[in-house]
Amino acid sequence: MNVTDLFQNSPGKKVLISGNEAFARGIFEAGVRFAANYPGTPLSEVGDYLHFLSKKRENFTFDYAVNEKVALESCIGVSWTGLRSVVMFKHLGLNVAADPLHTFPYSGINGGMLILCGGDPGILSSTNAQDNRLYALHTKIPIIEPSTVQECKDFIKEGLRLSELYKIPIYVQVTSRLCHSHGIVTLGEISTIQKTGKFEKDPDRYINTLNRALSNQSKYFQIVSELAKNRKVFYLFNKIKDWGQKSDNKGISDIGIITSGLCYSYVIQACRRLNIKPPILKLGLIFPINREEICSFANSFSLKKLLVVEELEPFIETVSKRTFCNYCDSKRDLEIHGKDFISKIGELTTDIVIRFLITHYEVKRDELIEEIDLKEQILKDILPNLPIREPTFCPGCQYRPVFYSLKKAVKKLRKEEGYEFIYAGDIGCYTLSESYPYQMLDWVVCMGAGIGIANGMARVVPPDQKLIAFIGDSTLFHTGLQPLINAIKNDTEMTVVIFNNYWTSMTGQQEHAGTPLSLTQRQGKESEPKRTEINLVNLLENIGLEKENLIISGAYNIEHLEKIFLNNLPKPGIKVIVINEECALEKQRRQKYYENQDIESPNQQIYYKILDSCVKCNECIEYLGCPAINIEIIEKKSDQSEDNLQPHNYKYFINQSACMPNICPGLCKAVCKDNMIKKTIIDLINKETYSE
Repeated sequence: MNVTDLFQNSPGKKVLISGNEAFARGIFEAGVRFAANYPGTPLSEVGDYLHFLSKKRENFTFDYAVNEKVALESCIGVSWTGLRSVVMFKHLGLNVAADPLHTFPYSGINGGMLILCGGDPGILSSTNAQDNRLYALHTKIPIIEPSTVQECKDFIKEGLRLSELYKIPIYVQVTSRLCHSHGIVTLGEISTIQKTGKFEKDPDRYINTLNRALSNQSKYFQIVSELAKNRKVFYLFNKIKDWGQKSDNKGISDIGIITSGLCYSYVIQACRRLNIKPPILKLGLIFPINREEICSFANSFSLKKLLVVEELEPFIETVSKRTFCNYCDSKRDLEIHGKDFISKIGELTTDIVIRFLITHYEVKRDELIEEIDLKEQILKDILPNLPIREPTFCPGCQYRPVFYSLKKAVKKLRKEEGYEFIYAGDIGCYTLSESYPYQMLDWVVCMGAGIGIANGMARVVPPDQKLIAFIGDSTLFHTGLQPLINAIKNDTEMTVVIFNNYWTSMTGQQEHAGTPLSLTQRQGKESEPKRTEINLVNLLENIGLEKENLIISGAYNIEHLEKIFLNNLPKPGIKVIVINEECALEKQRRQKYYENQDIESPNQQIYYKILDSCVKCNECIEYLGCPAINIEIIEKKSDQSEDNLQPHNYKYFINQSACMPNICPGLCKAVCKDNMIKKTIIDLINKETYSE
């Protein structure tokens, strides 16, 4: 959907949107005054939609915060003035925000406040798959979890109402699949927004020290306990699926299912394929759980067995077992199964749920199991033979020449000086250097841990081991400054390479504290609330780094970069090399925007071509690794495999649709030792063509 249409004033209209679009629409409809995030998949797009909205709506502010802790604390401040706020980030971001998360609920909130957090059970774009529901066991923050795209919108509004009813924050749990799923959503009324709030001082409530903290904790726990017993709240978020045909449920009517989130969809699909109609309790409020209503569900259907379908940890299963052991009639003989059949690792699928259910229900669906077995066997046979798509930098990416030059430099230093180089990784586009052809990454843990771990390692490794830490500008502002300051403080022996590309590129080119205002205002509109750019180089010059140890360079001059690395890597102490070069994708987008707006039309076209006489030394395709360079087979004998092709059987060519000649100044030509790549320039003004 067009982002403008997402915020249309059309209550009752049905639209096809994604889960992330539904979250943004729910925030819009609910009259939220302030929202903040640090971009992270699977929720990055929600912030992008709200950033667009902040430019269009006077009484709404969105902030790309420097990290999740700052984002959360900003929303707390807005809530304490009586206005609504929503903070959003991926599951790993909750670790960064965990410090205030454990204390501020003691003081409660005034305006409704939601913590929208996106999980990644399949580890599709993360470094772990932690189950953030477990945070509720010690923070006591209530958790609601939507199951459909419609609920993504509705739970934002209902969650804010619940938050204001009990004066506590509410956590909204969601996973990658639902964020990126699409569904029909009915748009609602748009609430008005109060522009300003007011903070009323109350030391006993807001100053959490000593006896005040103990008192506030006790009050907070009591509020959560009261929420758990509220029957209206239970049925507002939780639904019981009663198919209404118990007579058709012979052999299964005494077995029920408890589930939540997108797993509910898997359960419904599995039941329909198995042609069974068991009672299902879909939890939308998954913490705290109303134990009385859980027992009522089991009793009303005379259940003897309860199956719990959930991803990752046995959170609902554990709570259910405690409920029936300690709360319900202890004489009831009720089996509860879940993780004894379903793995704690990875995402669920309908097929996995079918296998789980078929072990407990008396159904004859041998042909269905055979179909699933056949599909799994086919995948086992096909997947190992599929070509592996290595993660790689985008065409024209400014990181590629840096790693190419660095690899050349360390190879020379290893040969001449005997050094072994250790590469400290971090979270960002440069993480792709783990893959072929660079393979220059030795660990990736979390944001800021590249320099952080190197701080300790550098103190104990032998002199012939040299540490190189990679970090991006957005990550540096997020959690990289503190470990860098620590390294500068101790003059720790390491080289830090900072990729200053001006954007949070890996999650979609969101702006950050260091993004130049000239770029954020490229379309003639101010970005709200960002008013000032933090010049990264000026910042580094003023935190104690010696000038001779701060090196600034562009990205595309390979010879210059190689000299920088050769001269600085062997030096003692802390060295910081800043690569100032804008993200190639964003730069290209801006150029196209200017062309479409007739602001800046190109006066020439540039093409690169590989000559047919290329000797196939592989420097451009194998060592530089440009994805725009491809291989075309020109002849192959019938008995000849592609692995045994000789150079005369194929040729190299440049895919012009992938090449970015207006951004990349011909890296392929620069690395070609035999001058087999030619540059052609078409002068659009003088109608002339010439080659280099």
